Amino acid sequence: MRGFDSLQVCSEVDCVRKFDTVYGDGAAILMYFYDKEDKNVDDFREWLSDNLRYFMLGGAILLVVIVLAVGIRACVGGGKNKEETSASETQEDTESGTDSEEDSDATTESVTVLESASEEITTLITEYYTALGEKDLDTLRTLEEDLEPSDEASITSRDYIEGYTVNEIYMTDGLTEGTYVVYVVFDYICTGIETAVPSLSQFYVLTDSDGNLLIDGDADENEEISAYTESLQSYSDVQALIAEVREAYEEAQANDADLAEFLEGLGEDASTSADTSTEDGTTLTVLEYCNVRAEASTDADILGQLDEGTEVVQTGTEGEWIIIDYDGETGYVRSDLLEAAGTSDTEDSEETEDSEEAGDTGETEE
Repeated sequence: MRGFDSLQVCSEVDCVRKFDTVYGDGAAILMYFYDKEDKNVDDFREWLSDNLRYFMLGGAILLVVIVLAVGIRACVGGGKNKEETSASETQEDTESGTDSEEDSDATTESVTVLESASEEITTLITEYYTALGEKDLDTLRTLEEDLEPSDEASITSRDYIEGYTVNEIYMTDGLTEGTYVVYVVFDYICTGIETAVPSLSQFYVLTDSDGNLLIDGDADENEEISAYTESLQSYSDVQALIAEVREAYEEAQANDADLAEFLEGLGEDASTSADTSTEDGTTLTVLEYCNVRAEASTDADILGQLDEGTEVVQTGTEGEWIIIDYDGETGYVRSDLLEAAGTSDTEDSEETEDSEEAGDTGETEE
């Protein structure tokens, strides 16, 4: 065989011819490969053309799957974020609600509810204390609704009080339209004592059917009203008013030993009554005309009345009531309307202002 003597540039035909010249049957082999390669390319093109629609369909399906996967992931992620956001908002709302409650409590303590009393309220309270100092029961009955006989007895028995001086009057709305809670800062003068006693009273005032303002004498027995007036003590201005009067009361006693001793004596007298200082079988004297009840209650039936100075025998006690024998029946008389025979009427009949329900005077019920 001959090899290549030198590198020559020739055309494709020339190269084939030369190749055939050099290698003989090699040209036929080379042409076979060329023909086969062309056939393979044509076959691939034909196969690709026949199957292109399947490739396109598969690509479309793959694209849809990818889009669905991305969408599902986005939805799941969004839902999770939404839940986290919702949980976060819920927690914030809870914390905000707690803060709001705390703020509400703080606000209640800082909000003021009192205002200076109106002219009508001022007139009512001023007339009330004037009549109270003069023990004018007729006038008091026109100013206070449901003034009980026991209240009247307590008022007339306050011989140690010379009079009252009203200093300041404040008011706020009551539970319903036309009702008011009234706070009265006043002084009262005790017999033989120079220093006035600072005090604070609370009234529930209502408007009657004629449009007149009246003090509600039964307000303390109304649970709803009592709860409302008690709730007012959570406000800062009411607290300040109570503290101010209490401080003045303590200061008055600190500066006047006679006043402190006198008030202490009143407390002792108020806590001492016939049911604790006398025994069964003791003869008692009636301090003033009073009722004899069938039971130990001011709502019980009245068996009769006892005149001032009448002597009765104690047969027992029940709370603040003395049990006696009344015309063969068991009768009940308030202990503060009786005293042991021989005791000074004046000293034992004195009561403090806080014991206004002490008596049960014998006025005939209508």
